[in-house]
Amino acid sequence: MKYILLLFVPVLFSCQSKEEITQQQYSVEGMALYQTHCENCHQADGSGLRDLYPSIQKTKLSPEVLACLLKNGKKGNGFMPANAKLQALDIAELITYMREKWDGKNQIYPVDSVRLALKDCR
Repeated sequence: MKYILLLFVPVLFSCQSKEEITQQQYSVEGMALYQTHCENCHQADGSGLRDLYPSIQKTKLSPEVLACLLKNGKKGNGFMPANAKLQALDIAELITYMREKWDGKNQIYPVDSVRLALKDCR
């Protein structure tokens, strides 16, 4: 019985569209990136740590502003370290994951949108 079920798993996944599969890939990769780069300060649930690190669960920041923060950080009050090693794809995956987890938006944030946002960072 166990082996019969294993035969049907590929069939189930083959019924998904390319967009659905890509969405899942972005989300899984984004979750791993979040755990590596964000979770230590903002916590697994995005709640932050009181006044020290802000909650990102219900952030009002646009994806464009978020892309700039993820790459370049923030100086001064509310300091956040830059992460210059993050590439546009990494940032797209992070934003996709965060929007899915806390905003319920199951759509990919495109890499091209990240590249445009990063060109316009202030």
